[in-house]
Amino acid sequence: MKKKKAAAILLTAAVGMGALSVPAAAPKDAGICPAVTAQAATAPSASKLASAVKKAYGDNYWPDYKLDQDEIKSKYGVDASLYASAYAEVPMISAHVDQLVIFKAKNTSSKKKILTAVKKYQKNLKEDTMQYPMNQLKIQGSKVYANGNYVCFFMLGGSISKSLEESGTQEEIIQAYQQLNKKAVNTVKKKLK
Repeated sequence: MKKKKAAAILLTAAVGMGALSVPAAAPKDAGICPAVTAQAATAPSASKLASAVKKAYGDNYWPDYKLDQDEIKSKYGVDASLYASAYAEVPMISAHVDQLVIFKAKNTSSKKKILTAVKKYQKNLKEDTMQYPMNQLKIQGSKVYANGNYVCFFMLGGSISKSLEESGTQEEIIQAYQQLNKKAVNTVKKKLK
């Protein structure tokens, strides 16, 4: 009798210990992989990426007014509930159009919504005929860029060379502005490797 009781206690203890040592599984519909969660936690914030981009441009970085969450929603149509972090900076002088915008989306669904909103913003800018003539080609050379859970809008680099501005074709000028924005794309790519 004592042996049966002792065996039952040992069996109960073994089962209890086993239950404690097994990690709880995430619900099937959570769609979260522990490796992805860890990677997302160590991924840089939008502000850290923005700092790297600013450094890459040096004196040719013109935006100097950081937008808050309400201003971001008003300007780009992106609600704060969609992102883990965001950085948006524009020039205080309305004659300039340079902008640096980086969103770190909360998840894949949020990223799609942010990307749609940012592309819509860019499209509206390109179609706006009330822009200063000097800015129209710079706007055409702007770049929407997505990498992982990040969505970026780049319209950066200050100005192109005077000779190209005066004697270049529209296509050449747009390409020059696209090249200026490539610096931001390459900086973000490097930081996210």
